[in-house]
Amino acid sequence: MGYRQIITGLLCAAMAWACAKPELFERELGLQSRFVEVGSGTGTTPVMVFSNTSWTAKFVSGVDWASLDRLSGSCSSQVKFSWGGNYGRARKVKIAFAAGSARDTLVIVQASGIAEPYLSLTPSTLNIGADVTQGKVLLTTNIQENLEEVQMSVIYPDGGEAWISDIALTQESLLFNMSPNTGTSSRRATITMSHTDAYDKEISAQLYVTQNPA
Repeated sequence: MGYRQIITGLLCAAMAWACAKPELFERELGLQSRFVEVGSGTGTTPVMVFSNTSWTAKFVSGVDWASLDRLSGSCSSQVKFSWGGNYGRARKVKIAFAAGSARDTLVIVQASGIAEPYLSLTPSTLNIGADVTQGKVLLTTNIQENLEEVQMSVIYPDGGEAWISDIALTQESLLFNMSPNTGTSSRRATITMSHTDAYDKEISAQLYVTQNPA
């Protein structure tokens, strides 16, 4: 009998023994850890689940960069978590476990594949005419993998109605639309783009827009 077969047999025997003697773990559910950090490269890691009954596991929300080798088990056993390489900022996934009436959650954070993430807009200030209805500035960034997660907001320091709309990002530009300025004074707006990673670290960039009167 080979070495791997012996180890596999011992593990199976241990799990069977644990199920036969539920007093070894008195509760319905327990996790070895509720927080795990993994590297930016591709990999796998076992997640140990403790239980005296059957249990289930599922991702709290959809994820396309990680997987579980199974979604259920019995008594104290493990599930294998696998993940792909991360070419963007630190990201996380939550795995929800259930056994009987007990619930618990494991958070797994994958390290960033970027040493110094940044967002930059050129120019950062626009002074435009009253009839200009489209804006475009150059975007420079190394978080292309995270652009869909970038949050956009607009502040009008002078108050009044919103006049900027349809803000969008491409790999190279920040785009937006404006209504014509039919008033007798200039109006201002600040567009902020920001991204927060799995460790709640935020990077941001601002564009200051002034639209002249008619």
